[in-house]
This record gives sequence, C-alpha cells and structure tokens, in this order.
Amino acid sequence: MRFHCIKTLAATAFLAAGCSPPGSDGQPAAADSPAPPPDVTFIPADDAAETAKVSGPVSIAYRIIGQPVVGQPLAIDLAVTSSLGRQPVRLDYRIVDTSALRLGDAQTAFATIAASSADVTTGEQQVTVVPMRDGRLYLNVAATVDTAEGSMSTVTAIPIQVGDLRREPVSNGVITTDEDGNAIRVLGGEER
Repeated sequence: MRFHCIKTLAATAFLAAGCSPPGSDGQPAAADSPAPPPDVTFIPADDAAETAKVSGPVSIAYRIIGQPVVGQPLAIDLAVTSSLGRQPVRLDYRIVDTSALRLGDAQTAFATIAASSADVTTGEQQVTVVPMRDGRLYLNVAATVDTAEGSMSTVTAIPIQVGDLRREPVSNGVITTDEDGNAIRVLGGEER
C-alpha cells in the first residue's frame, strides 16, 4: 500500500515536536539532504494514488432461490471466497428473531467448507430457512477461519423480503402553487 502523505505527516510531526524544518531558521537548507531513514518510503507526487477497502478475510455472496413464502422452506446459495487460501471456513447461521425466521428442519446451525481445488479459494454451501411472517427478515452468516495468529471472522447479514410490503406514501402538507404558478407543498405548523 502506498502513502502519499508521508512527507506531510513527517513535517507535521516535526513541527508538533517544537522543531523547525531545515532551512526555516534563516539558514539555507543543505544542498545534499541526508537520505530518509530506511523505514520511510517517499512516493513521487506524480504517482497514481491507490485506495484500499478494509474487508474481512472471507467474503460471502448469496442468491435466494425462489420467492420467500411464510411457512415454506427457502433455499439460499452461498459462495464463500477466502483471502487465506485453502484454509477451511466455518459458517455459523444465526437468527436474531426466531419468531420471524427459523432454520429448516434438516438444516444444521453450522457448516465447514474448503476450497474445491488447490488454485480455487471459493467454496459453495446451501442453507435452508423457513420464514415465519411477512416483512424484512435477516439471516446472519458468520464465517470463521483459523490462522497461525488466531481466528479471523466476518459476518454477513442476508436480507430476506417476505410478502409484498409496498407502502403507500404518506402525504405531508397541502399541494398549492406559488406566485409564479409552480407547484409547492405547504407543510403544516405554526402560522407566521
């Protein structure tokens, strides 16, 4: 990962410590400045910036099979990708509100998967749940990988929309026109 602001941070730390940067005391800076310490890397300003997204060691993609219906088993395909190579991944299925959603009758609360070949870091798993009511329900999937440094985990919440919950928009205020004939909405409240 490259950092473009190391010079700025070094100058800020220098000033915060009460020191003046070279050449700021009225004396010209030495023409041959000493090389930066070996643990500091300076990147030219014309180098392209890089960004990074912080993520866990395992990512989970999902696909809901069919239409969720109250009381009917619903299958969800999971594709698990690990950045830690062929290490086995343990998946734990968690449901916060068991009155809204439950695991299928034959479904275990966890599964362990590994990559299917030496050059593939993805495994697949299917989980079955049963929606118990309409609404937006969630299945939480915790993926855990054991490493030499300890266990690393990622949690993914899978939203399941059961039933049609289209809401009619609530109308606030009154639609009227302004002095130019444009439609405006006048909200209720105290009169001025």
